[in-house]
Amino acid sequence: MPPSPLPRRARGELGQASGIETIPFGILVFIGGMLLVVNLWSAVDTRVALDSAARDYLRAYTSSATSASARARARDAAVASMRGRSGTERVRITDPAEPFGPCRPATVVLELDVPSLRAPFIGSIGTTTVTARQTELVQPYGRAVDESATTPTACDG
Repeated sequence: MPPSPLPRRARGELGQASGIETIPFGILVFIGGMLLVVNLWSAVDTRVALDSAARDYLRAYTSSATSASARARARDAAVASMRGRSGTERVRITDPAEPFGPCRPATVVLELDVPSLRAPFIGSIGTTTVTARQTELVQPYGRAVDESATTPTACDG
């Protein structure tokens, strides 16, 4: 057998470092994980924006004198908050069902649909509804007119 021009350790497959094919797989897993984190953060950020809008809604609602003006001012405040925070006005608002009056609770529900998965070149796939619900009492010492004096309130004792 003629001597090989390669040194003995360079012949054969013994000791070869394999796994070069796992680098593209690792990159795909990394990119997929980043997309998942970004989409989860989108839902968290939307929830924070909805909580802020619900607080603004209730602040305007509880400081009004009548239910008609309270609903109008509160809706404007919530929409302005959402526009300023996330740039959207597509929020669904469920107004308080309780009668309006001092010391009466006011519960507002805000909902917004966000894409479940958003990826470049693909677009959005599916939607997830993010909901925020908050309750606050109408100011007892404000100028609010009681619409239902027949039922007792928390201020009645």
